[in-house]
Amino acid sequence: MSATFLCKKFRLLITVCLLQFSIADAQTNLLLNGGFEDVNTCTEYSAECGVEGWFYLKDVKAQMLDNETNTNRLGSNSFGIFYNWLGYTDFSPVIGAILPCALQKDNRYTFKGIISAKLNPKLILKAGICVGEKFYVPKRSFSKNMQPERIESIKKIPNTNFFEFEYSFIATGKEKYLTFGTYIQEDTVGAKKKLIGTQTVSLVLDNFQLIPLNEKETRCPDFVLNKEEIYNYNFRHKEMDYSLFGRGELAIVFTNEDSNSITRIEEPPPPPIPPIKPDTLKLGDVFFDFNKAKLKPEAVKMLETFFIKKNTSTSIDSMYVEGHTDSIGSNSRNLELSFQRCESIRQWLLQNNIVTSSSIQVHPFGKSKPIVSNSTPQGRAMNRRVEMIVFRKPQ
Repeated sequence: MSATFLCKKFRLLITVCLLQFSIADAQTNLLLNGGFEDVNTCTEYSAECGVEGWFYLKDVKAQMLDNETNTNRLGSNSFGIFYNWLGYTDFSPVIGAILPCALQKDNRYTFKGIISAKLNPKLILKAGICVGEKFYVPKRSFSKNMQPERIESIKKIPNTNFFEFEYSFIATGKEKYLTFGTYIQEDTVGAKKKLIGTQTVSLVLDNFQLIPLNEKETRCPDFVLNKEEIYNYNFRHKEMDYSLFGRGELAIVFTNEDSNSITRIEEPPPPPIPPIKPDTLKLGDVFFDFNKAKLKPEAVKMLETFFIKKNTSTSIDSMYVEGHTDSIGSNSRNLELSFQRCESIRQWLLQNNIVTSSSIQVHPFGKSKPIVSNSTPQGRAMNRRVEMIVFRKPQ
């Protein structure tokens, strides 16, 4: 990646870039906040600084870039990274993330995203990645057995200074941290003069994804709980740097370090035993706050009436929870919102012993299955729904 890999004005380049690529609708992203939309509020200063779910050393300066235009493909934020290059040519960590779900051993995964950089034309930059049990820090003992890799698959997005990158790997099942970084060296072609002094590197990052090759592989049952644990870590200054540099990990512990924190391979559900006719209970958009997944008190009352007061839970054999949205917004956000609303209902059912974890399946469909046209506000309201399909035990 040479000097053509520059961005002079974030707004212009991101605006053009957004017209050039799309996100596959049905892909499961195993990274948190890959679009850098959720902003972190630092504990130290009670102010917004950086993004949720991503961490870095003190040598890296991070800045939210809220200058993207409205689009169905991306949200409103990008992640700006600034650091000084002092001649180190091996892998330099830039940012890292904790995986909310452990990966399946021997399964293949693809890490991808978009990147743009501004640096001295005499420097050559390549992106890199290290996936392992720790956040990678050069020359530290805990990084000794970790092997960073250059990301060789990269292509320019036409008519922009942005690039799409892609890297595939086979999991060991022990991965906990994903560290994204760079390799930088001087371009010696043509006997160019050696650079003198500190060189500043600026990066713009967006749309980071970690996608399982197996389309049936989904997030772990504890994805939402683990996400909350990660998001609750609000330090972005001394404590974060000390932890990453000293131990290669942060003081974040998942509530359940068991099979519920490992991704699942969803097999096709067996058909219900005839002649059982399933019941369907619908929760419309009015039972959730706008663009949120938390159940309103009215929704809880309705669930209590149907499952507890009527004492219907004893006859339940299994259940599907299907989430749907209208057509407004990006595919990835709609899938995320429908998944979160399904998960809120699933957690309520489990906490109230209505079903067991093995007898309930969550199916987020986003905007792919409208029941009426999305051309009117009334139609869109009807399409925003969660459907609980209850299969009864045979009598």
